[in-house]
Amino acid sequence: MTHAAGSERPPGPRGHWLFGNTEEYDRDRNAFLERCHREYGDVFSFDARTIVVSSPDQVHALLTRTNRDFLAENSPLAGSTDTERMAADAELWTTTRRAGWQGLHRRVAQAHAERLREIFLKTVGDGEIDVLATMADFFGRATADFCLSADAEGVPETLAENVAAIDPLSRDSLQLPPWWPSRKVRRFARSRKRLLALMTDIVRRRRLAGGTAGDTAGDTAGDTAGDTAAQDLLGVLLAPGDQQLSDLQIERFLRGIMLAALGVPAAALTWIVYELSTRPDVLARLEAEAASAGEVPVMGDLPYTEAFVKEVLRLWPPTWLIGRTVRHETELEGWRLKTGDQVLFSLYRLHRDPRWWSDPDQLVPERWLDPRAVPVRHTYLPFGAGPRVCVGTQLGMMQLTLATAWLVGGMSLARTRETAMVPDFSGLLVPRDLRVRLERKAVRQGA
Repeated sequence: MTHAAGSERPPGPRGHWLFGNTEEYDRDRNAFLERCHREYGDVFSFDARTIVVSSPDQVHALLTRTNRDFLAENSPLAGSTDTERMAADAELWTTTRRAGWQGLHRRVAQAHAERLREIFLKTVGDGEIDVLATMADFFGRATADFCLSADAEGVPETLAENVAAIDPLSRDSLQLPPWWPSRKVRRFARSRKRLLALMTDIVRRRRLAGGTAGDTAGDTAGDTAGDTAAQDLLGVLLAPGDQQLSDLQIERFLRGIMLAALGVPAAALTWIVYELSTRPDVLARLEAEAASAGEVPVMGDLPYTEAFVKEVLRLWPPTWLIGRTVRHETELEGWRLKTGDQVLFSLYRLHRDPRWWSDPDQLVPERWLDPRAVPVRHTYLPFGAGPRVCVGTQLGMMQLTLATAWLVGGMSLARTRETAMVPDFSGLLVPRDLRVRLERKAVRQGA
């Protein structure tokens, strides 16, 4: 499509005179975006204040200019668009993120892996399971452990309550204002308040204790900040540094990390289980690799497992639709945007675009094992990019890779329903009603 720099808004579907395209979009979100992409190309208008982009260069520009020209959306409720308040929140997040980055380093995360295995064995047991619910339970406990270790009591349950309250709001493209007399809005407000109150109490108690977790003071006495991080992320954030963080900064950062580190990896591991149940050839190769690795292997010991996880994240990115708010009047690839406008893109569509991928709809883990088969730039972004790239990228990959190895190495699984899988695009991308039967392998029971 050619257009003059700074020209009028791109074309798009006309929609209903009152409701616009919302009704058709909500009937099948992915199908609507696919149809519009075919008809209008890599950029189209969803409505008067929203455009959708699809090309790698457009997506890259949007993500790398976040915080400067665009702001990340972070609320499930509607409200007046205060871009400067959003910018201040973004700066608060960035400042805290810099202080906590070392807590998410792979070396530190590996120390967390020892406890992670015990959490996995206690959470994922024998019998028929609702996969998404089980994996959400696992990652809720895993995330609370990484962030808070011995002080995590009560956090997984409160966190799960908050996520469950966000879910119905995220499924509705028409956002409700916080004052709306709705049971969904009240439930979200109550759950958010409870989680923040719990985080406030934990942070204040930990600061009074000198930054160490309840039962780890003996282990951390005299440690450097980097070594304290090996216990949990809160210890890193409370450690003395160039810029002392306030309790409010730490509480908001931890809540954001835990919310992101529960729903997204739980959805990803659910897709991993789905693919394991449909690809016996891949499962056999994963089992062989797991059998040759230790109980808590390092990432380099599981190359095929890591490639498999990457490929599942390409096919089924849980955060399949990402949005940004325009901070001030600007242009994106020549299209003029106003303050408060929205720009969206679909990772699902980008990851399956035949222009950039061979066999785009097929699971091919081997594509990640050939050093010559490098993806086209900016076409693989399961954790985002730019200033707001997911802070837990390494941690998430480690947790998913290890959980996959433990699952195939220690358990056999079988689908309990041989119905066609239906992907749900209404919130996070998940398979609807996936259930499997798990059974611990005798060799692992003996061990």
